[in-house]
Formats: sequence, C-alpha cells, structure tokens
Amino acid sequence: MEAKKERREILLYSILLIVSFVFYKWIIPTQIYMNALARMEKFNPDTFPNFATIFFMIAALMGLVGSIIRYIKAVKVEGKPVKVKVEKTKREKVGVWMPYIVFALVLVYIILFAKIGFIPATAIIPPIILFVIGCRKPHFYLYYYIFVTLMYLLFRFVLSVPIR
Repeated sequence: MEAKKERREILLYSILLIVSFVFYKWIIPTQIYMNALARMEKFNPDTFPNFATIFFMIAALMGLVGSIIRYIKAVKVEGKPVKVKVEKTKREKVGVWMPYIVFALVLVYIILFAKIGFIPATAIIPPIILFVIGCRKPHFYLYYYIFVTLMYLLFRFVLSVPIR
C-alpha cells in the first residue's frame, strides 16, 4: 500500500518539477518585460519570480528524490504494487467529474456575470453549484442569499459601488 502511495507521489513531484521548469524557462521570460536599463540592475523585475520558481524546482526535486527512496524501500518490504480493478459505484463515477462540473459552472457564472449582470448571475449559478456538490439543507441556501444580499447592500449603499 505504501509503494502505491509513493508511486503517486513520484508522479506528482515529477509534474511539479516539469511545470516549474516550464515557468522558469518560458513563461516568466515571456511575461515580464524588461528594458535594457532594468536588465543591467542587480535586482530587476524578474528576480523574485525566478527565485521563487527556482525554490519551487528545488523543493519539487527534493520531494521527488525522497519519494523515489521511499518507493524503493516500500517495494523491498511489501513487493511491487499490483493494480486491482475495483468496480466503482455510480456516485463514485460522478464524483470523479465533480471538479470539472463545478469549474464549468464557474465559467458559466463568469459569462452570465458579464452578459446579464451580478444580481441575476449570482442568484442562479452559485445555488446550482451548492446543489451539484451535494448541499441538500435548505438553510444553507438561505444563508447564501442573506450573505449575497448583505454584500450587495454593503457595496451598493455603503461603498457606493454601482452594481447592476
């Protein structure tokens, strides 16, 4: 069981290492504009992002090496992990897709927010998200509408922010 967990950790740390390398090599240089004067400075606009990305790469590499060592030890103790096919229930199958469904609803919320405004979009989509993630208690929906109403009143009348 431990070897299986470490195998997942190896995959995770490998992905994090690759992503941080892509950020360091391609994304940061293309997103941070520096003129000739800024490049001559010791601390320039890309110093902190590069430092943070290098730190992230080192952390991912350390995690990867540690996971590989723990995987080798676990394989010696319990043997190589065997993949067992387990039939999933309908609820588990839907649960796998839940983050994607919620993300799609957030995108729909963004589109509706731009097209029809804050009030109708906020009245429609977040309660649907609550329902999709399994919230069945009516008082949670009431709490949501009370909170949104208070935020609307705060922004509209106290802070004088026009909201449509």
